[in-house]
Amino acid sequence: MTRTNPSEVPVHRDPAADTDPLLHLHKMSTTAGLGTQEYVAINVTAVVAALFGVASMLAMINNILLIIPIVGAVLAFVALAQIRNSNGTQTGKGLAIIGLLLCGGITAGLICTKMVEGIHRTQDQRSIAGICDQFGSLVAQRKYDDAYALFDADFQDRFKLDQFKIRLASLQENKVSPPIDEITWNGLIQFQTDEGGSDTAETVMKLHYKGMTGDARAGARFRKTEGGPWKINNIPDLFPPPATPAAPPQR
Repeated sequence: MTRTNPSEVPVHRDPAADTDPLLHLHKMSTTAGLGTQEYVAINVTAVVAALFGVASMLAMINNILLIIPIVGAVLAFVALAQIRNSNGTQTGKGLAIIGLLLCGGITAGLICTKMVEGIHRTQDQRSIAGICDQFGSLVAQRKYDDAYALFDADFQDRFKLDQFKIRLASLQENKVSPPIDEITWNGLIQFQTDEGGSDTAETVMKLHYKGMTGDARAGARFRKTEGGPWKINNIPDLFPPPATPAAPPQR
């Protein structure tokens, strides 16, 4: 029996192998795993969530724009769920997390700011209500000098103390109407900021006359300069601007 040397067994060669060296490499199944990145796609929802996160800063302009970070946070959660269930065929988790952090952080910051602002506004309302009560008490006691101190410098430039006292005396000591015995705040107020950066408040005072039922109403304006207390800026119904002298007739 003749044995054949394995080295002498003819080998059938592919002629193309001599010209294409890549054919010598082992083939890798594309279903065995992700050998290349051509099968990994960036999750579109994650990209949109990140864009919404950046756009969340617009919510600082107006409260109605808070819808932007809310929608962005929802999209971020959806993107994370889609990436988790994609069996490795989708990426973009980092973008979704960035969008979620931006949306959540900006929303939380705005909510905290509004809460602090609300606390300050509540304190401002109490201060203004106290000034109304104090002003009414001083007017009822005819302590006009002390009442004058409740008004700001702008009012005192327009109305000097003597004018102020004469006006209040005419209201309290006339024989036509009873004197004012109480002044209170009506509970409604609108805050603004003037051109000089001072806080202002438009509200209405309730004036109660002794022995009468019901209250009269008088519009009032308060102002607070930076670092200073609230002061009465004007009560137009009680202190109307002085009448402008009529111009002499032309001949």
